[in-house]
Amino acid sequence: MQNQTAKTLKGKAVAALDAGKLQQALKKAQLGIKKFPKDSDFHAISGFVLTELKQYKKSIPHFVEASRMKPDDPQFVENLANALMQTGQIPKALEYTEQKLEQFPNNKELNRVLDEIHLKGSNWRSIVEHATSKLETDPDNVDLLFKRARALAKIGFVEDNSRDIDRAYELEPDDNKIAFQKAINLHQSGDKKGSAEILWRILQEKPEHSASLLQLSTMISKDEATELMGAVEAAISNNDNELLELEFAKAHLLSKTAGLDAALPQFAKANAIQHDSNPYNFAEEEKKLHNITSLFPIGTEVPTCGESEAPVPIFVLGQPRSGTTLMEMMLSSAPEIAGCGELTLGADLSHRFVESQTAFTVTDASDYAQEFRKLMPPIPDGSVAFVDKMPHNFQRAGFLLAAFPNAKVINMLRDPRDVGLSKWIRRFPAGGMRYASSLEAIAHSANMYRRYMAHWDAVFGDRILTVPYEKLVADPKTYSQQVAAFCGIDWSETMMRPEENTKQVRTASLDQVRNKISTKSIGGWQSVSEHLQPMLDGFDPELWPEYNLS
Repeated sequence: MQNQTAKTLKGKAVAALDAGKLQQALKKAQLGIKKFPKDSDFHAISGFVLTELKQYKKSIPHFVEASRMKPDDPQFVENLANALMQTGQIPKALEYTEQKLEQFPNNKELNRVLDEIHLKGSNWRSIVEHATSKLETDPDNVDLLFKRARALAKIGFVEDNSRDIDRAYELEPDDNKIAFQKAINLHQSGDKKGSAEILWRILQEKPEHSASLLQLSTMISKDEATELMGAVEAAISNNDNELLELEFAKAHLLSKTAGLDAALPQFAKANAIQHDSNPYNFAEEEKKLHNITSLFPIGTEVPTCGESEAPVPIFVLGQPRSGTTLMEMMLSSAPEIAGCGELTLGADLSHRFVESQTAFTVTDASDYAQEFRKLMPPIPDGSVAFVDKMPHNFQRAGFLLAAFPNAKVINMLRDPRDVGLSKWIRRFPAGGMRYASSLEAIAHSANMYRRYMAHWDAVFGDRILTVPYEKLVADPKTYSQQVAAFCGIDWSETMMRPEENTKQVRTASLDQVRNKISTKSIGGWQSVSEHLQPMLDGFDPELWPEYNLS
């Protein structure tokens, strides 16, 4: 009888919720909590109604209680993660979401929450502020050092990130989480041997450490790949869930031992898992293109501020894997040119204009420039220019060129077939790269890039220099001289030797740019084209006149 009464009350609460009668639904749900305190559904309904009412803070205790009662129900976990994020408790939201993703690795809503946290630089800055405040009274708190280090990396403060990781590793070298990040930093600095030693040590203690298995799979030689494959296969068989890291690790190892053609079905499997949990939204990207370009109509005057401070901003953009890292390493090899890696500020500072469709005025452009310079990482005194190589700034070039009248934009153009293959055979966990796990989405995003750049070329003309990747690697002297002249900087022979640049590299190109400039990756898609047909069919030949895509 009691179960029937509870069921009836739940039905009434849900019916009121569906009808939009939120206060009535809340009243019935809270009555249910009083009458049936051990029934988690009433807490869940109360929390959801409060979320609909935008009362996120009040919803949290209900989701906490529902999750406590049913720890294996992912819906309660999703709701709590979202409520923590919406109330600005970013450190808690991040920690909780990442922890629960280990339990529910392919949960779409948890991945969405994680994406939203990752895509906003303001979230990472709040984590830095939170950790810094706590570290003032507890300077050797390893957990806080690690949290701050991660956040610092996300906003481009590379040296500060390394400092925190080094200190945390010094204090707790046996902490696998910290040791793994230390290994990553060593690899990014060019110390591949030191990185591998730490990763192998982690695997001795924890043979199924998926992040270490994936990282090593991308670094080791063909001779070592067979040994590691056994560990990867064992980890896969011992896991109830399909883990992205392990499936990608297996694909990388197959590529080393059996060749890329044999590995591509495994890459397809790994990407399918990733795309299912975090799909690309075609319509949303089309809407974003319209919203952004409509703020800078062709043929109208661009709202430009008078800011022309030094150092001069150089924005290197293009599709990811198109040579943006190579160009940054070439530029920052020259004296007095500071490389800043991939800054999120271009998107962070323009987000509200895109979402609200608010006009971008001269005052906004001035504020944008001032805030950008205030929030960017410190660069060496005497620098005449700095390089921000965020590839996806191809979406935000209008804001950047309006805010910085003296800015230079270098657009890296590369055969989209080679770019697409390069994306397909790497794991890109970042939310902004979700298209990389679908061949159709890779083609769509590539076409979108050309449409953005066609618009910016029409609006800004000669303020943008397009550099064909294939020509750059074939004749680095001529094209590096062209780039230097365009940017108004002195050309240096060191620009032709980016492999000697000791700057940390934090992109998927970190191994390639440690080698001499080469043309060997050009046309690599041809030998495996049968695996890439959905992508090849998706390119619009009219958008790519430089390449024979028909």
